Amino acid sequence: MNWLAHTLLSKKNIEYQLGNVLADPMKGKVWKDANDHLKQGMKMHKAIDKFTDQHQLISASKKRLGEDGHLKGVVLDLLYDHFLSINWSQFCRWELDTYLAYFNGAANQAASFYPPKPQQIVKRMVESNLLGRYRTFVELLTALERIDLRLSDRAKKKETASQYIDAIESQYTALENDFMVFFPELIQVFKTHPLGSATYHYLY
Repeated sequence: MNWLAHTLLSKKNIEYQLGNVLADPMKGKVWKDANDHLKQGMKMHKAIDKFTDQHQLISASKKRLGEDGHLKGVVLDLLYDHFLSINWSQFCRWELDTYLAYFNGAANQAASFYPPKPQQIVKRMVESNLLGRYRTFVELLTALERIDLRLSDRAKKKETASQYIDAIESQYTALENDFMVFFPELIQVFKTHPLGSATYHYLY
């Protein structure tokens, strides 16, 4: 869900970036004729997720959101993309609007050669401005409400994404502090990983 972070934690190559993004919705499966950059991006996605899932600050952030729930990880993904958006200038050489405009244009062009499923995923991502949706707190809350709309009535009785809004509001500063310590560590994982790059990226 935190696709903005995955595009940034990538080599300066649109195929690599799209591989990093498509790893989840494509369940890590590549298609015939997919290029090596895309395959590397998918593998980098797994490395990022592995580091993230095992990190104590992620556990701390989840605890700040309250009781355990299946949607807590999804909510935290969106929240961390929100924090990345509002602190963007501390991590990326490009202004956020410029970055998103370039990425969306390049993604559309690259995906025009993909099979139907990944092509549609990229098309929806670009047309909905998915990467730029979480900049304000209101936009974040709207995104959580959109998740609830996709839940079945049975699932809503157990848990909703919007039930975490009160915890986010009360723990907002602490959660942002968690992110601001965690994300630089994650950047170093990308820069030092065999499939990452120390220099060929959009990061500082």
